[in-house]
Amino acid sequence: MGIYIPHSKRSRLLKYKYSSTDKSLTSKYILNPYWNWLVTLFPLNMAPNAITLLGLSLVFTNFLTLLYYNPTLACGPKPPHVSLGGTWDPLFKPSSLAGKVDFRGWLQWLGLSAKGGTEIGGECAPRWLFFTFAAGLFMYQSLDAIDGKQARRTGTSGPLGELFDHGCDAINTTLGVILTAAALNLGLDWWTVVSLVATTANFYLTTWEEFHTGTLFLSAFSGPVEGILLVVGLFAVTGFVGPSYWDQGILTATGLISIVPSSLPIKDLPINECFLVFSAVGLFFNIASSTKNVYHTLPPSTRNLFSLLKPLSRLLPYTLHTTAMVLWLSAYPGEVLHTTLLLPFLAFWGVAFAHHVQLLILSHLTASPFPAWWKHPLLILSMLGAADANLKRVGLQSVVQTSPQAIKWTVVGAFGLAIAVYAHFVWEVIGDICDFYQMNCLTIKHRKASDGRSPAEIAKARKEANGGVTSASSSEEETPVQKKRK
Repeated sequence: MGIYIPHSKRSRLLKYKYSSTDKSLTSKYILNPYWNWLVTLFPLNMAPNAITLLGLSLVFTNFLTLLYYNPTLACGPKPPHVSLGGTWDPLFKPSSLAGKVDFRGWLQWLGLSAKGGTEIGGECAPRWLFFTFAAGLFMYQSLDAIDGKQARRTGTSGPLGELFDHGCDAINTTLGVILTAAALNLGLDWWTVVSLVATTANFYLTTWEEFHTGTLFLSAFSGPVEGILLVVGLFAVTGFVGPSYWDQGILTATGLISIVPSSLPIKDLPINECFLVFSAVGLFFNIASSTKNVYHTLPPSTRNLFSLLKPLSRLLPYTLHTTAMVLWLSAYPGEVLHTTLLLPFLAFWGVAFAHHVQLLILSHLTASPFPAWWKHPLLILSMLGAADANLKRVGLQSVVQTSPQAIKWTVVGAFGLAIAVYAHFVWEVIGDICDFYQMNCLTIKHRKASDGRSPAEIAKARKEANGGVTSASSSEEETPVQKKRK
């Protein structure tokens, strides 16, 4: 214990105060009344974190059913995409291997079996599966939204709730991308990777912004609200029309291809790729909004573009990890990208991303400096894997990934190591916080006191009675939020 939260910094948890700004009209006028009703269905002896975990388990169940019915994330033949000037290939041409890879061998290696989606033109996953995706994701959003309300009902609000909530959100991000890739018929290809990069970038930017401002900002159109509802709708529509529907061009689907002048070099972009272009536009606006909010937290006397360099440098762990993973994939398109090894590779990517996010959130909760590089072991692992895979580009031989079998075991081993590192983080941090507050994570150990105080407030009073809340060492670097409070 004390690896991630030193004993000298535990008392900083008592200064934690949740702050958020939600400008969503959908939340205010539609979802919030529904959430207020939904939370009343849960008993007061059910812990808020248990509600969050229940929601995540629904999405994880969706993921397991996807592996069984459509592990290649694609089905049916890919139609030619036609522009007004003739045929053309999309930005990332669908791989001829994406629908042909045999996932059964990999599952048999694990002692499992799979159905459907293993041949181009083969049978797609049953339509009802996508309705379960819609229901699972919508219920995750609902349960994720009411955990804070349940915490206030039971008097268990505190930093553990935010850490647990963000951890589940980070894991759900990767699972949601894989489910969406299957619904859009993207397959085992670069478009699935691009969608993961765009989604995780949005998430990390929001977390980075919260670290510097102390406030979680949700715009009028945000990923946790409108973004999830859009994906829920996409799942539902796929349940009616099937994944192959999204392969047709947007001009063809809307009937505009017959009225647009043929002289215009307009490409009949597939509908599924239009969704990803939309995500890229959203990412651009999120970058601008987050950077602006962080910029305004800087001291007015030193506020300039150069003063942004330090906050921007804190995006480096995410940038390096993402770059390393893309380079790793690009070195083995035939061995990893266009095969079912992409799934454990993306799983490793997602767990490492969740670990990065949790380190950043923990620094925010404990008012600590930005996590040091040595606290990102999975970043180091991804960089080593990418470096080994790309040695051939400089005329050298890979040290570890010397054969297809070695590549497979390297990817699976990296995923296993990521699970171990993340599990250790969760065990250590949750254990430390629960020990400090004398509470449990998934059950309610103490109810509200007779005077209405929560366990967190009781813990604060107890610590103050025993000598007060310790302050940060004067030799430590102040965080942006600490400076702002002064």
